[in-house]
Amino acid sequence: MTQRDAATEKTRERILESARQLLLAEDFSGFTMEAVARKADVSRLTVYYQFDSKAGLLEALYNYLALRGGVHQLAEVFSKGNDALQTLRGFIEVFARFWTSDRDAIRRLHAMGAIDSEIGRGLRERNERRRKGLRVIVERYCLTYPPLSPLQQPVAIDTLHMLTSFETFDALSVSGRREADVFQTVLKLSYNALGFVPRFVRRN
Repeated sequence: MTQRDAATEKTRERILESARQLLLAEDFSGFTMEAVARKADVSRLTVYYQFDSKAGLLEALYNYLALRGGVHQLAEVFSKGNDALQTLRGFIEVFARFWTSDRDAIRRLHAMGAIDSEIGRGLRERNERRRKGLRVIVERYCLTYPPLSPLQQPVAIDTLHMLTSFETFDALSVSGRREADVFQTVLKLSYNALGFVPRFVRRN
């Protein structure tokens, strides 16, 4: 069973990598389950058995990219019990690495989500999970720092949600900006969204 499971996992990974390559190489009409099967050198039934549908395949591909991009590190960011601002910094760092880990593939997946309602639903669910994480951070922030009013909190969450999105990182990465520079820009704007102004102490 262990060898069989390992072989199945290896086949699954080969299918996902083939799907990623096709996603980058073909227009949307050329991305089919049959084309993925041919590229992965497996039967079409194998692809359907593993992923059920094109939307299921693309959802699994997003999970594959997220795992490679380090999104699982979010659990550690929240479990450390850090100050809210440190948690926010770690949150942004995780997504900065993820969004820039395979920008072209992620951009294509988001574009497909805009024209396919089933794929788009999966992306919206992911975005909602990111929003829930940010809501936790804002609630922690209000316990330590001057709290935001009931009207300010949802605005702050929406702004942070926008700032930590792929679209923001992708837009800020034009003109060859480095990932570190984009991260610093997003971090500064995120602090502003909370009304936090860092105080820098001049050394003697």
